[in-house]
Amino acid sequence: MHVNEYPILIDQLCPGLFVRLETTSDIGALPKKAFKITNESQIEEIRRLGIRHVICISDKSDRLPISLEELDKQASPGRSGRPVKAFKTPVSLELLGLKRETIARNKERRDRFASCEKRYEEAVSQVIGVLKKAAKPSDAVLDAARGMVSSLVNTFLSDLDVVVSLMTTKPREETRNYHALNVTVLSLMLARELGLGKSQMHDLGMGALFHDVGKGRVPIQRFSKGNMTTLNRVVREYYREHPVLGAKIVSAFPDFPPAALDVVLKHHETLDGQGFPSGLTAENIPVLARIAAVADAYDTLCNRRDEVGFATPHEALRAMYGKKTSLDQMLLASFIRNIGVYPPGSIVELSNGLTGMVVSSSPKASFRPSVLVHHPDIPRKEALLIDLTIEEDLKIIRALRPEDLPREVFAYLNPVRRANYYVDTLPPA
Repeated sequence: MHVNEYPILIDQLCPGLFVRLETTSDIGALPKKAFKITNESQIEEIRRLGIRHVICISDKSDRLPISLEELDKQASPGRSGRPVKAFKTPVSLELLGLKRETIARNKERRDRFASCEKRYEEAVSQVIGVLKKAAKPSDAVLDAARGMVSSLVNTFLSDLDVVVSLMTTKPREETRNYHALNVTVLSLMLARELGLGKSQMHDLGMGALFHDVGKGRVPIQRFSKGNMTTLNRVVREYYREHPVLGAKIVSAFPDFPPAALDVVLKHHETLDGQGFPSGLTAENIPVLARIAAVADAYDTLCNRRDEVGFATPHEALRAMYGKKTSLDQMLLASFIRNIGVYPPGSIVELSNGLTGMVVSSSPKASFRPSVLVHHPDIPRKEALLIDLTIEEDLKIIRALRPEDLPREVFAYLNPVRRANYYVDTLPPA
């Protein structure tokens, strides 16, 4: 029996369920042994055949079976002996009333997320190839970078909806490559929201892709043989120089866009003049560099561990909102509107008591994302994705930290340490 098949009692049947009859007897007036129930008379025919239970096939059904809890409420004294615990089925009071669209869209959404993850991995492989060869500038490397950015730009310009999806934990040694792709994708997402032209988006994508290329390239002679305090001071000084080192690297490429070079050089400049490497003030920081700074701050906060742990996406946005003097507040407001008040990866509690993980959000309804919910009676591979723009009676009560989840809920939702992003399309809700 597959994970999307499970036994249910006859009393749980209702129109819209796709069932299979586990019997060798004649099935009478029923269409066949595996079919979708369309009316109550078919349920009565199954009951007349003396069948005690059937197999429900969830991915072919339009809705969930009637829950055992609901049957208990309706049961008469004469039916109190019904073996309600005979089978464990993925239904409960918390899930009663979910609209047909929620059930129907689940398989489609899971397939889309799987496809999204595959393309993300392919994109990371391209980033690794480009950044490894950046130390030796050539037309071939630049063409590879242009092709990659063009693909992302074209996707953003043609898509009606953007899905920012949470992916699986990535190998630590490739953190820099994932960060480069994340900042590129998030920067382009924000640029699309702002209505930037195709040429500007190409320049922004190129700058974001190479924004940290200067890291990891400090000359070995810069490290003294002094104590750890001296070494740490050298590392800090070098860190503040990486935009300059990066700008020198990309300027050696033939025809590297000047606006993209500005992104590499100025993405750590802040509006209050306290940034680096030049301490520029607001009027001297190009808008593309300001966009990259917002994307860079978000991904860095989500993936940098402190004494409490890794910041949740919700906490990252809150921390960024507190930096009113350094980040462009207009750009930040647009970023939050696009990625959602509860970005992908946020662990939330819903008003029906269920705990879930946000997997996607729409700029049109940032408070009502799609949430993958934990339920002990539903196999993890079949976990429900509840779109709060459809389920209008549900809402998010609060955000939770992954570390505070019970062990079984944590394992079920599998909230990841690293937040990664990609774009995909969904049909309008």
